[in-house]
Amino acid sequence: MSDETESSFEWMFRTFLDSMNGKQPETIFSDQCQAMMNAINTVFPHSHHRLCKWHINQNVLSHFGSLNGDSAFKKLWHKCMTYCESKDKFETTWKSMIDGYNLDGHKWLNGMYRIKEKWANVFSNERFSAGLLATSRSEVTNMVLKKSGNKMSSLYEFVINYAKIQDNWRVKEKPEDTRCRHGNPAQILKNHPLLAYAAEIYTVTIYQLFEMELVNSLNCKFVKPPSCFGNDWNWIEIKVKSHDENSRVRNVVFNKQNHEIKCSCHKFETMGILCKHALMVYSCMNVTVLPDGYILKRWMKNVRNRVNFNIQERDGGGGGGDVSEIVFVNQIMRSVYDLTQLSKPHDDARKLLYRLVHDKR
Repeated sequence: MSDETESSFEWMFRTFLDSMNGKQPETIFSDQCQAMMNAINTVFPHSHHRLCKWHINQNVLSHFGSLNGDSAFKKLWHKCMTYCESKDKFETTWKSMIDGYNLDGHKWLNGMYRIKEKWANVFSNERFSAGLLATSRSEVTNMVLKKSGNKMSSLYEFVINYAKIQDNWRVKEKPEDTRCRHGNPAQILKNHPLLAYAAEIYTVTIYQLFEMELVNSLNCKFVKPPSCFGNDWNWIEIKVKSHDENSRVRNVVFNKQNHEIKCSCHKFETMGILCKHALMVYSCMNVTVLPDGYILKRWMKNVRNRVNFNIQERDGGGGGGDVSEIVFVNQIMRSVYDLTQLSKPHDDARKLLYRLVHDKR
């Protein structure tokens, strides 16, 4: 971008939105650039906009002054950012911090309070973010792309260098794809039904994260016996915590009929993987298969082989006029490729596909 004005950001975001057939991102991370924040609110009104925690913690150094050396104050600040599990707890902690240090007139803190939904975890724990809290991954990508050229490079040179970087990324992905598709990862607990099921469906990396949660669940305990939750006898509430006496108590609610489960730590909502507290309850309730609702397609090893013919229109209609030509062609090409891959092991399917292609010619 030649300039970082609000209009330039709006143009860039609308171009991105058009390339995604009108689908807005679930979550967007950015720094505190006001022009970018305004453009995000305009173009992506349904996306959850969050501020990069790394940038915020860099900014506090210039705004806190002598408070930077006060460990008690810093503890309250970080609790507001990360460790409050309810909005009421956030408000109580914030008031304690402001009143305890006479910060009613602190301009920067008052401004941060007005946009608390963008940086405090408690206001984002119901939204998926893949565990990200900062823009560091994007910045690493930007650093790599800067090697594609400089101000003196021509557009042709940039495109050629960018294609080389893409090819290099794909080469690095191939061994990981092969590792996922051929065989299951080694399991730390042999014949454990949940681990065996997870090894069948998850990529190696996601399986390892899931396995860590399940192993850590062995270090959890019930604080008190399960009790009924609400007026529905199918739901029970269990209070769980680690054996470490300083650990927090988590509230887990479990449906005995359909195995739906929710934990106050919200790891599944934000990361897409069940937490150790939920897995401990599953083990105690003899749940041996993960319900479909707790398996995100994006984490599955066969996600690239799944055929998806549901080409959604920008406005949800069926007219076909709202889908841009580029989006339509790309979606059809991906679907045809997936269909070809799936037909390989089946002679009848291969012959039918071959006839269809040659009849069109």
